[in-house]
Amino acid sequence: MVYAIDGRERWLVHNYMKVGETDFDAVDRDACIRTILGVGADFKYDIVSKEDWFGRRLIANKFRERCAFIAGDAAHIWVPYAGYGMNAGIADAMNLSWLLSAHLNGWAPLAILDAYEAERWPITSQVSRFAMSHAEAEIRRRGAVPVEIEEAGPRGERVRQQVGRLAYEINVQQYACAGLNFGTYYDRSPIIAYDGSQHPRYTMDSYTASTVPGCRTPHLWCEDGRSLYDAMGPEFTLLRLDAAVDVTTLETAARNKAVPLKVFDLEPKEPCYEGKLVLSRPDQHVAWRGNHVPDDPAALIDRIRGAADPRLAR
Repeated sequence: MVYAIDGRERWLVHNYMKVGETDFDAVDRDACIRTILGVGADFKYDIVSKEDWFGRRLIANKFRERCAFIAGDAAHIWVPYAGYGMNAGIADAMNLSWLLSAHLNGWAPLAILDAYEAERWPITSQVSRFAMSHAEAEIRRRGAVPVEIEEAGPRGERVRQQVGRLAYEINVQQYACAGLNFGTYYDRSPIIAYDGSQHPRYTMDSYTASTVPGCRTPHLWCEDGRSLYDAMGPEFTLLRLDAAVDVTTLETAARNKAVPLKVFDLEPKEPCYEGKLVLSRPDQHVAWRGNHVPDDPAALIDRIRGAADPRLAR
């Protein structure tokens, strides 16, 4: 594979070793480069740098040690396909940033920081397995190119169609990975009020939008043309799909604990929005949902700010 660095004279060339090969020094690098570039012996080039590299899946056994937290590549690495590692690192940072902000701004106890590892470790483990499975599938595809692929005639055309279809099916998941970006959910968090509903399954490239607590708050476009994510507040937002529902007691409970909460009335035009109330967190994941304010709104506020009894968490 060849990647343009400056688009003119500097290029990155990837040469993959076959399954079972481990001796980098046994590789004829010059011959490989010329084969990959499709050039002859008269072509001249300079090697600026080179690196021998093994693809690995590594996840830190913990993301926190007292007041030190790790995120991004410090916490997890895998084969660099389509920016999954960057996306996971950004999600780590978003998750940790709002938890830290909640504590530093005084409305959440130190215990809220326990949610970082509880939420992010399982997700990065899942994503890492998706990424490595994809890499392994791509390795198998590259190592199984039929000899008939360059043949003229029906047989060669049939082989080219088969290879092209397989390449598409593998790579469309890599570059259109909506499932990994939007389908992940937190199913064992101490600061989410679960209701017993199953989280919808997702794949690399597909997901089902849902308001099951822990899922990403489903996106939609508001009547005034704004993105829902822009319309929501920067902290917690209570999405009310029925303006007749009285949420005063929940607003009061939040205000009593200095938890920033915005109420936003939303037209219920998407079937994925089940119920009349959806509480969305600063990182746009669902913290709670229901048809009315719970009997003990203060307990819900304590749950989402990390002040509930951890033994009661799912």
